[in-house]
Amino acid sequence: MTLILKTKPGDYSAELPAEFSAGALSDYLTAYCANPLFRSARFEELEIDDDPYRRPVRPEDLSFLRFDRPFGRADASQLSALIGHRMLLNIHDTAKPMYAADMTPERWDEHRLFYGERNRVLGELVRPLLEEHLFGFVREAVAEQAADRPEPDVAGLRGLLTDLAERRGTAAEALVGLVAGAKAAGEAAKMTAVQLLAGTLNAPLRVSPLMIPAGNALAAMTSARREPHPIDDVLGAVLDACGFGLEPHRYYQYYLPSTLAAMNHLSGAARDPGRVFEFLGAMCVRTLDSLALIGGHGARLAELAGPADSSRTEAAMARTAPEAETAATVEAITRTVLEPLSHRFGPAALAAFDRGAREYALLLDVHHDDLTVQLRWIDSAEAYRAKAERLQAAIDEHHVPVALDTFVESWEECSTTHVHDDDRLLVIESGEMEFWNCFSGMHKFRAGDKLFIPKHRLHGSVVLSGECVYHQPVITAELDQRYG
Repeated sequence: MTLILKTKPGDYSAELPAEFSAGALSDYLTAYCANPLFRSARFEELEIDDDPYRRPVRPEDLSFLRFDRPFGRADASQLSALIGHRMLLNIHDTAKPMYAADMTPERWDEHRLFYGERNRVLGELVRPLLEEHLFGFVREAVAEQAADRPEPDVAGLRGLLTDLAERRGTAAEALVGLVAGAKAAGEAAKMTAVQLLAGTLNAPLRVSPLMIPAGNALAAMTSARREPHPIDDVLGAVLDACGFGLEPHRYYQYYLPSTLAAMNHLSGAARDPGRVFEFLGAMCVRTLDSLALIGGHGARLAELAGPADSSRTEAAMARTAPEAETAATVEAITRTVLEPLSHRFGPAALAAFDRGAREYALLLDVHHDDLTVQLRWIDSAEAYRAKAERLQAAIDEHHVPVALDTFVESWEECSTTHVHDDDRLLVIESGEMEFWNCFSGMHKFRAGDKLFIPKHRLHGSVVLSGECVYHQPVITAELDQRYG
């Protein structure tokens, strides 16, 4: 496919030419994903050790996915969202220098593939298509809210941040309560910590006055990382307790679609000088979310995850997030961010700040729902096995016709983590499989074993025998309601 511009000399529009429409650019997604760095994962790549360039995307799924229209909030964890956000993360990361600890000749070859002109140019071609597909529902929802609101001012934005801080505090308390009540609380804590670690590779935990435009937001975001803050030690205690390595994207396969969405929203705003005020709004909400979850409950997460370095754990245990600290943070943001923005840039900057804050807050709500549903599925393996037995028995007894996918895979054949856009059963006919839906949580399945896999739930597998034959009947809502 070749892009041939048809714009006449002198013609100009703020919109991209038709040659850059979603339909015209969709073919370039396949070309972009042909990069060998993005091929599906092998068995030994469940964790990607000291290789910041290796990004398993599952490019084979592009043959049946559509990226030319946005989806709704209810589908924010569907397969095109997961794969689209993986691609978008990879595109954004080509603007960040990353190196392996051991830059072997193989790593240098991968470095050239990742930062080479082909990968960067193709990535930039498809980025607008992906962003419209992935964030269209967010922009639409916030735009609808804005239609009924007065123009934001400093006092109104301070009130918004106060309300959002309360919402984030409620969500954090519910999440950590769910983790603490899990049968395998350590696994749940580690799966939660993977999502937290992913976000720190993408943006600092808190806003900084240095991010107010003087240069550009991306440079400010980098400089702000160097500002020490006690909350970093709290997160460090959580990661120590999990035993996590800090190599960039070592746990890439375990990022939920909603985790990637929050990361990509910040990266997209940070790299775009036209969105610097939206970036500031999003970062202020990220600050309040970090204070609520990591500052308020990081010590508990570290305790649930396992033993950690005593000094860091003690520092985390000593830290709390009382209402006074939250209020002080909102006041500090008002004084160091909102008031300078208002004085220097006026109403347009405050409106953009408002938009960025609300969009990121919506993405955090989506992430909370996504993570809690994933954790409940992880913690209910026996119930979902029993559900699968009931459904398969009903299908067999009543001769219910169902759509069915059958797979025949060989030893150590690996299925890169993915989701399905419908409810399914996993039915092992022969052989053995290791199945995972959580970091550090594995299930071994043999002939006759079954599991119900809800739609949009992240999972992967690897074959442990010479050959494994398994089936995936699609479970309709009617079938589930009647027999599940």
